[in-house]
Amino acid sequence: MTAVVNDTVSSFSTPNTDDSFSSENQNIKQLEQQVDQMINQALQQSSSSLGQNTTGQDAAGTLASYMNQNGISSLDPNKLYQLANNPPAGTPPEVSSASSYMLQNPDVYQQIETHDVSGADGISGVGNFEWAAQGGLDSEPSSSTTDSMNSTSTQGAMMGAQDAAGTLSSYMSQNGISSLDPNKLYQLANNPPAGTPSDVSAAASYMLQNPDVYQQIETHDVSGADGKSGVGNFQWAAQGGLDQMVSDGTSKLPDMNLDLSMNMPNMPDYTQTLSA
Repeated sequence: MTAVVNDTVSSFSTPNTDDSFSSENQNIKQLEQQVDQMINQALQQSSSSLGQNTTGQDAAGTLASYMNQNGISSLDPNKLYQLANNPPAGTPPEVSSASSYMLQNPDVYQQIETHDVSGADGISGVGNFEWAAQGGLDSEPSSSTTDSMNSTSTQGAMMGAQDAAGTLSSYMSQNGISSLDPNKLYQLANNPPAGTPSDVSAAASYMLQNPDVYQQIETHDVSGADGKSGVGNFQWAAQGGLDQMVSDGTSKLPDMNLDLSMNMPNMPDYTQTLSA
């Protein structure tokens, strides 16, 4: 009888122990994934914050050097978005910062890319960046205060994320547009089709000026910052999805961006960490 009892106890206790270890291992893996995600977000936000502290001339010089060294003849908003948010391995952080600057300052980028050819097609050759790096932007007359206040960029800056997402989702639904990317947003903001409402251009400009917000929207359905966002993602954001992410604690990007920009001198040297 004793042997039977011991066998019975053993048969019940072993699975419980295994289940406990399995559960702990799963929890550890989930924590590791969360930490990795936070580190990636911090690196992306650091590039964004650094981009805010640079100038058009500096950013243009950085991109011109990178293009020359890597045989890149031209860039467009899609390529800038990738360099800023999902760069190839080995891309210097200052290149991501410069790309982020261009996205956050579409008026500056438009000056650069239309230097050689009129018409905002979004494509800028290396020569345009070299021109800007040599002080070309300073040689051009600045727009008047009135023009600045009425610009699409200024109107976009006054919008909120939810309003901009709602405007774009409605426009996409009405016009049978299934998805947008930075190139298409740039066209809507700076060279829209005839009859495009001004608030649509402003909403597109908002997304370009706030790539962190756009990244949260475009990666809502599929992880990985490829830059493409379906209409469903904009509808989700228009219904308060971004606010829900913050309240749930699943997104801390705005807070992290503020912390990094406020504590820039105390930031760790990520380049040494990554190369170690």
